[in-house]
Amino acid sequence: MWSFRLKLLLAAAAVWSCWVAPILAQSPGDESASYRLTFRGTWTRSATPGGVPGSAHFSPLIGAVHNHQVSFWEPGGRASRQMERVAELGIQRDLRALMDRNPHVLEVLEKEPQRSGTASASIEFEADRDHSFVTLVTMIAPSPDWFVGVSARSLLDDSGRWVDDLEVDLFPYDAGTEEGAEFSLDNPATVPQGTIASIRGMGKFTDAPMARLTFERLDPNEPEPRFTGDIAAEPVGDSGVIVFWRGSWAGAEMGLLSVEARSQTAGWARVTTADATAERVRIDGLRSETPYTFRLRADGRQGLEYSEGASATTGGYSGPCRAGDSFLCLGQRRFEVQVHWTDPDVAGNFGSGGAIPVATSDESGLFWFFDPANLELVVKVLDGRVLNGHYWVFYGALSDVEYWVTVRDTVGGLNRTYHNPPKQVSGKRDLEAF
Repeated sequence: MWSFRLKLLLAAAAVWSCWVAPILAQSPGDESASYRLTFRGTWTRSATPGGVPGSAHFSPLIGAVHNHQVSFWEPGGRASRQMERVAELGIQRDLRALMDRNPHVLEVLEKEPQRSGTASASIEFEADRDHSFVTLVTMIAPSPDWFVGVSARSLLDDSGRWVDDLEVDLFPYDAGTEEGAEFSLDNPATVPQGTIASIRGMGKFTDAPMARLTFERLDPNEPEPRFTGDIAAEPVGDSGVIVFWRGSWAGAEMGLLSVEARSQTAGWARVTTADATAERVRIDGLRSETPYTFRLRADGRQGLEYSEGASATTGGYSGPCRAGDSFLCLGQRRFEVQVHWTDPDVAGNFGSGGAIPVATSDESGLFWFFDPANLELVVKVLDGRVLNGHYWVFYGALSDVEYWVTVRDTVGGLNRTYHNPPKQVSGKRDLEAF
């Protein structure tokens, strides 16, 4: 270390609380809801014990959010020409065109999973009380005319409330348009055309689901991610953080990701897991007004792979800039700056940085960690709106201690967190902080 240190041997308590999915507040009159639909293929030998073809996959998902006045397919009904094209060849464009021009459709849903029997894909969409049903189909490929899906699945429960979470197992259907009992294409047509029928537990199939759909209602107050790389973290509520990711980390081939976190008092530890294609996960039960750094871990064939880090400070206070030795007020007291540090060389030695205002500047200030006479950090917040419409944050380090700088905009209600890893000396700038 570069500074004289008061050896404050404090007991570190690594407190990781339970990670509980939130229940979204709603009233029976909520007119609309946002959802994330996730399709996950489960086509393994448990579903088709006779074997899984090497070319096994699901065709592009095609569906719609609609009202009760339209049906695109249903068990016992006859498949339309558009449904026949999906079930036999995985061609969705005709059904998409039919849905696009239907006046009872609010939104068309479309996404192509990776080419695998266990691939997954996610779609976000809006529903309202006049359009609260979801229909979705995808071909089991290759096959004569077999598919999985849901028909007019309601997102309202029996009391008229939007469901927060819904999981639906998908079992195989025969469209009744083509003959054949093998996983193959180019089969003779069924004459006369039959009806759509479940083939669960029949022929090639067991009672195990071929795929699974989950519907997750999204919080309307969920923050927008602010990416500077492939991972972002944003606080939500007093004790929650949403971790977002994109790019290669969101690919289905990444599988199940571990989300790890570290804080001032705890080293890296797994706090939850999430499917890579979900592109986000909410973590609750964190300590309020505490900075955390998150990263993703993938256990791939090439060994462990870690993402870069993303930091966020949980909420808990939303008033004006506070007085006290740990708070630095800048920009006519609009911005409140805090620093939390931990000593990488002495276990249990951590604390809050001591703030030192600068009499000659309302834009800059200093912090000390171990001794008021030994400065460790300078922080500056500038009004750059005339140039790019944002406030800018700069900080410069005189220490290789691990620390988190949290800058809170008391007017806009946002905070930004910047993390300096242990044994590194770095300064940074953020020209789009607020």
